[in-house]
Amino acid sequence: MGRQRSQIETVERQIAVVDHDIGVLLAELGMHILALRQPVVARDTVGAYQRLAKEKSVLDDYDARILHMQQLGQSLQDANVRIAQLKELLANQEKALRLVYGRVGVIAWEEALSGALSDVIRKVLPDIDQMQQRAAALRQNKEIVSQKSRESSSLFRLPLKLQELIATRKLDRFARGHEEFFVQTGQIITTQASIRHLQSKAAVDLDNNYHTLNREIAVWREEMALLQQRISEDKTSLEEVGVAGSVERKIIELQNLRNSQAESVNRLAIEYGRMICALDNPWTSIDVNAETLRCYDQIRRHQRIRLQLEKRIGDLQIEQQIGELIFLIEEDEERIGHLRQLIDQNNRQIEEIQKNIVQRREQIVEMKHNLAKSLEREEL
Repeated sequence: MGRQRSQIETVERQIAVVDHDIGVLLAELGMHILALRQPVVARDTVGAYQRLAKEKSVLDDYDARILHMQQLGQSLQDANVRIAQLKELLANQEKALRLVYGRVGVIAWEEALSGALSDVIRKVLPDIDQMQQRAAALRQNKEIVSQKSRESSSLFRLPLKLQELIATRKLDRFARGHEEFFVQTGQIITTQASIRHLQSKAAVDLDNNYHTLNREIAVWREEMALLQQRISEDKTSLEEVGVAGSVERKIIELQNLRNSQAESVNRLAIEYGRMICALDNPWTSIDVNAETLRCYDQIRRHQRIRLQLEKRIGDLQIEQQIGELIFLIEEDEERIGHLRQLIDQNNRQIEEIQKNIVQRREQIVEMKHNLAKSLEREEL
């Protein structure tokens, strides 16, 4: 019996697998037929078909919304990543452009000191002479204070050293500010298209470098503006579909709704597919593709397998019942044998008791006989 029970459980597990496969195939068949140009809507299948078509339309809407959200989210992400890259590129190029400005400014400064600065450049830099005069005055003041400090006695050297330190710091501050002056000067010259008026041999290379950097910066800034415009448009599109916060959170929300809807569609597709399989000839006057027929044939084959498995369970159950009856018969035979043993034992006990009864009766007869003889003697 235990063997049959184990075999029945194994076959039941096989049936569960077949039932799952049939459910998958029925859902697949229902969706295949739904996609046909001329679906099967015979007899009682009309309502099932309409329910499936309606819920499938809702599912398709969820899929389209999720895809749209994902595309917008990816577009925003790509745009933000590219903007970050462009900002880094622009920062590097602007640093390089600042170096070009600085070099142009230094060259213009040196040419102004030597008196070789072009009148064209001098017109766009009216303050360069004033800056040079101020720098010369600061250097001269430092040199005068330093010389006095070297020539003075020890008594007056300390105050003069202090004055020398102050003059040095003023000159240093002017030099540090001078760096920004060179950049600003170079920027004015380049934006006025006056680099080639410099006498330096480096002027041509600096002019080419400036225009190259300027073109790249202009292209990247234009790209950044377009990306920012696209981000704004994508955010507007998201707001129009009800997304005010995180795109990822909205996608997760829609996916949860979509999964629930997919389960509903799957149940309806199974119901519709089962109804189709219950028809005698569902493909009458219907143009069915090979994929649908293949699915239908697989369902039929699985159903036959299930019937065979059910028959196997029936056979095993009969075998199990036979085994149970045999076991009960064997138990009854054992009980009969036990009862027979008890009967034989009781019969032997009865025979012994009967012998005892006979012996006791014989004793009673003998004792009565002896008693009668005794009474006769007394009468004599």
